[in-house]
Amino acid sequence: TAAAAAWMAMGSGAGGGFAGGIRGFQNSNGIILPHAMLISNLDQALVSTTAEKLLTYDVVALSNGIRVVDNSKIYVPCGGQYLVTFTLQVSNRSNAVQEFEVWAKDTGVNYPSSRTRFDVPARKTSSVWGHAVPAITGIFTVNDPTTNYLEIAWWASSTDVFLEYYEADTTPTRPEIPSVILTINFVSAM
Repeated sequence: TAAAAAWMAMGSGAGGGFAGGIRGFQNSNGIILPHAMLISNLDQALVSTTAEKLLTYDVVALSNGIRVVDNSKIYVPCGGQYLVTFTLQVSNRSNAVQEFEVWAKDTGVNYPSSRTRFDVPARKTSSVWGHAVPAITGIFTVNDPTTNYLEIAWWASSTDVFLEYYEADTTPTRPEIPSVILTINFVSAM
């Protein structure tokens, strides 16, 4: 009927679905909402302690509607709220404890109250570095999916601090350790 067709439409508001097409015909397991898992299998170095560094992703492990532009800008297909969770493999080659900070950026502008700060332990020996693995979770609100994008920025008090990728290992067999793992999932229409 006309009412059913309007409900399934990609519009928003009364009689027109919601959030730009989240309603729709279902697969056998239900509606598949926008989501992605982004990974970096590269070391990410801080060039200067006077400038931020953006997280970059070289692997899209899975995605439904979410895309990465310029290796750092995350675009979503529809407005709404998205749960963002990421872990970082932070390493410190320095003999001293170093500060590390990470925060979100909305379309190139720092996202209010999104910064987290912690200390990365000093290296243990010249070949065993200090490590920390922060796990950060937050909500990213998208009003206009054609222009809004998410980036994650970071800074450290020393260029000896970097995001480190580890190759797979043996005895026992162990998988790689990405320098970055980020997941983003649609959680609510606006």
